[in-house]
Amino acid sequence: MRKIVLFLFIIVKSYSQESTSNYFFINGQKFSKQTKYVMYDSKEDVKKTTNDKIYFFIQGETFEFLRNKFRVDTCSIRNLKKIKIEKVKGLSDREYLFYKQSLNKIKGKEDKILGPMPITKNHNYFKVIIVEKYENRILKYDVDWTYTGTRGFKVIRK
Repeated sequence: MRKIVLFLFIIVKSYSQESTSNYFFINGQKFSKQTKYVMYDSKEDVKKTTNDKIYFFIQGETFEFLRNKFRVDTCSIRNLKKIKIEKVKGLSDREYLFYKQSLNKIKGKEDKILGPMPITKNHNYFKVIIVEKYENRILKYDVDWTYTGTRGFKVIRK
């Protein structure tokens, strides 16, 4: 009986963790995150592995894969054609625009928040998946995009 209860607890816990990573809240209203795929290139980018984490350093941004929180998805290389790969450059700007668009959906001007996005440990408005080519397949890492650069301010990079 204890095994059944434990099994049900694990299922509910894993479902709740996965589902909360797909949305965010602004003033109590729930919004779905946009999924952004970023390509990891071993020739240009850096990947550091520890016991329970993998860090991806891609074009000045840091992405963190937690083994106890996320899973690696393995797919055929043919699936790469179905994925829209985003450039890291300007991703923070696009996230800020998405945040502002989400604010505009909140009814009532008194509820709207003006200014930059709230300061948090991670970027909370995009769900980022790192895509890595490995032999004849691709690996997809669901990651946390940690703040290393901008926090929703307009960035002009040359």
